[in-house]
Amino acid sequence: MSERKRNHQIIMVFSVIFAVTLAIALAVAAQENEQVVEVKSALSKDAVRPGETFKAAVILKVQAGYHINNNAPLDEFMFPTSVSIEDGPEFEVVEIYYPTGRRARYSYSEMELVVYDGEAVLGVLLKAKDGLAPGAKTLNVILSYQACDNTSCLPPKELPFEISIPVAKTGGGGDLHPEIFGKLRFKSLQK
Repeated sequence: MSERKRNHQIIMVFSVIFAVTLAIALAVAAQENEQVVEVKSALSKDAVRPGETFKAAVILKVQAGYHINNNAPLDEFMFPTSVSIEDGPEFEVVEIYYPTGRRARYSYSEMELVVYDGEAVLGVLLKAKDGLAPGAKTLNVILSYQACDNTSCLPPKELPFEISIPVAKTGGGGDLHPEIFGKLRFKSLQK
């Protein structure tokens, strides 16, 4: 075999190896960037007034076949689900509510876990600051979670999203979504 033909074959082999490696890297990157959780939000009022306390719901829909840990995992090595809200001059976070979740066992953990799967509704109790100007306001929120299937876990993710909050100068905002907010048990409201 000629030197030229052998060099051509070596180049072809390296080209195939490179192409396969690139395809695998792209597939892994796509899986790591995939969000397994969809998030929506809802407000308890159609508009809030300055100084008023109100509720926001963070509605999580976990993709079938996956689950996420609750906010206080029993296994210290599991990543908790959490909601964090950017500090701002317009709203004060009074309390964040996390539902209990369901208990389950999986092969990747020796301990029983408490997880959310399907749909879970987290709650945020907020207070509009006094003197807040009327108009549409935005609350910047980050959902942190780690999705797992029955045998392994994906890397932890952060999912930023916004909650739009209409602010009215006067008048009472009408109550919305009692089917959602009636289930959220904020400790600070049970006194």
